Formats: sequence, structure tokens, C-alpha cells
Amino acid sequence: MKALLFFIVLFSVTGFAQGSFTLEPVEQFPLKANRFIGVDHLGSYYSVSNNTLFKKAGTEVFQYKDFQLGVPGAVDLLNPLKITLFYPAYQTAVILDNKLNEIKRISFAMKPPFLNIKNATTANDNRLWVFNEDSQQLELYNFRDQINKVLSRPISETYQGQLSDYNYCYVFTETQLRLYNIYGSLLRRISLENIEKSSLSGERLMVLSDKQLNLFSQQLEQKDAVKTPEITIKDLFLSGEFLYIYDGEIIHKMKLIKSQN
Repeated sequence: MKALLFFIVLFSVTGFAQGSFTLEPVEQFPLKANRFIGVDHLGSYYSVSNNTLFKKAGTEVFQYKDFQLGVPGAVDLLNPLKITLFYPAYQTAVILDNKLNEIKRISFAMKPPFLNIKNATTANDNRLWVFNEDSQQLELYNFRDQINKVLSRPISETYQGQLSDYNYCYVFTETQLRLYNIYGSLLRRISLENIEKSSLSGERLMVLSDKQLNLFSQQLEQKDAVKTPEITIKDLFLSGEFLYIYDGEIIHKMKLIKSQN
């Protein structure tokens, strides 16, 4: 009985259904940038060059820069009207509008509750998902009211990054992928190492690890292998049924095709 119970618990942490996808080329176009960030739902493209965030919307080009803040870290396009840009060197998040004008600046280390933040991404209701480097905990920060709420227990593995939407946050460590909801519940965790790139779109998460692309469902119960193209993957971005791969010179737009078993 104890052995059966152990098996059920273990399966709930590591087991999932599996399928596969291929990638069908759609189009490609050149890009000169240090980083390709992604594409919003209106088809505007975002990139970073020389510590400047660029947005190309048709023939218009917008940019945001503050060289005093150093190198931009995470750029969250979840809400194109309120883009979250995080500068790790200065513990600062900047909220930008759709023309990359600054709406709000949050200096975590300069004002109460004086947080030492590793990363910040978009949540709901004027809040940000933040990872506290001192406590090694995932937290929610309300930047309008300057209220911080601890969500997770301390995470013992080395933190590597996070992706989020309004209700969920995926935390990557050196050995695991962990899923939390807005109430702080750890919904699921799976073993996953050597994560190189990742992108979240709707209810699906694309992860490149050990040179292999895998597509996860929102709750991480489904894992589909994606045939990795023979393209250098410098950056990637998932948008609905399309995966954008930047090889350092060209953006390759590809459509996800479900393989017939």
C-alpha cells in the first residue's frame, strides 16, 4: 500500500502525456540586434540593441533607453499596453506604454519594503511577480500600493529565471520547472535541467533544454517534443501556433504542426 502511494505521488510530480510537433517554415526576415524579444498580438516586433529596447510597428519605430540603469534583463510583452522591463543591476522595473513611453518606475531597493529582487514579470491588478534573492521566495508586489506578499516557501535550488501570465508563474531552477498560481500554491513541479531558452504563450510553454525543444501545456501535465530545426537558436518566442526563432541575423517564423501518430 505504501509503495502504491509513493508511485502515485511520484507520478503526480514527474509523469505526463507525450506527443510531438514539427515546424513548418512560414517566412523569414533579417534583424540586426543583440536580442530578439518577441512579437505582440498586433504584429509589432521587439528587440534590444546597445541597451535600448526597440519596437517596430509597420513603418514606425519606437525606442526606450536609460543607460544609467545598465543592461535590460527580462522584457515581458504579456500586456503590450503595459510592458514590464526589468534592470537587474539596479533592482528597477519600468512599465512602458505601447509607444515605449515610461508609465511607472519601481526601484525595489530604494523604497520600503526594500526588496532585493532577482527578476520581475507581469501579474494582474498593478502587481508584479518578483523573485526575492534574499529569501529565495516568489512574491507578488503591488506597485500602486507598495505592498508585498510572499507566495512560495524558500526554493533551495538555484534560481535561473521565470515566465508568467496574469494567474500563473513558472519558476526555472537548475533542476526543476515549478508552477505557482496567484494564491501561492505550488501546482506542479517537474525535473528539467540545462534550460537554455523559454517562451510562454496563452496556455502553452516552449522550452529549449539540452538542444531539444519541448512544448508543455499550461498545467505541465502534457509534454510534446518539437522537432528542433537545424538553425542556431539564439532567441525564441512562442505566439499562438507560431514559433519565432532568431539565429543572430534572421528571424525564422515557423508554424507548429501536430504530428499524426
